[in-house]
Amino acid sequence: MSNFNTLKNLYEDGYRCIYYDKLENNHTIYLKNFDSENSKVVELIDENEFSQFQDYINDLKVLN
Repeated sequence: MSNFNTLKNLYEDGYRCIYYDKLENNHTIYLKNFDSENSKVVELIDENEFSQFQDYINDLKVLN
């Protein structure tokens, strides 16, 4: 499974992006589930996957 699909699954499980950072070619995305107070960190090396993630969360913002 791609890291982008992992991120989508985490979003479906209630996690939300609280911060992301780019160091060289590595994107680190910090997620938190505010109901369970759990946190996850996902790293994306592929620029296309990071773009997909940004599009995905931007589309979610439009729907809400």
